[in-house]
Amino acid sequence: MTAPGRLAAALVVVAVSAVLPFARTPAAPGTPAATATFSAMGLSFRYPATWHRGTWDEVSSFTALIVYLSTGPLHNPCTITHSPGVTSVDCTNPVDVLPPGGVLVRWDDNGFPVSFWKPKPNTTIAGHPAEETVTSGPGWCASLGGAETITITIPRHQPDNFYEMDACLSAPNLSQQQAQISAMLRTVHLTGGD
Repeated sequence: MTAPGRLAAALVVVAVSAVLPFARTPAAPGTPAATATFSAMGLSFRYPATWHRGTWDEVSSFTALIVYLSTGPLHNPCTITHSPGVTSVDCTNPVDVLPPGGVLVRWDDNGFPVSFWKPKPNTTIAGHPAEETVTSGPGWCASLGGAETITITIPRHQPDNFYEMDACLSAPNLSQQQAQISAMLRTVHLTGGD
């Protein structure tokens, strides 16, 4: 084999050796996982590319769904009922039960005509004071088989308006899921004056 042929063969072996391990195994600790980008309603962020994303027309008088994200498949959570002169939409969660190690994240845009919520900032998201609460046990998350809920509330410039992220985490591997939520929150960017 000629010198250029040996060099080409060696480069192919090196390239295959470098790429092949990543084709079948998850990212090693310290290796950044692939991410996807979401952007809507003045909010953008990155999240694990393996997660599923879903948006539905779920709007109430004071709350609008921005997006659901989950480690598992999502289904349309809304039921539309038509009766003479009235159309009603009733929405639940887009998963029935979280699998072990599963995550369900919901981002909302909220706005109220009167103040009912007084933020108690204890963290910063996208350069904005924000409130983070972590709860375990009963509640909407437990009804899905979740063990822990992380809620982030980011006040907007307009009074009584805020973004809210609720994450439901299912055991085991809560520390890994918490790290994924934290990584997502570090990439949050707000636009449109917020």
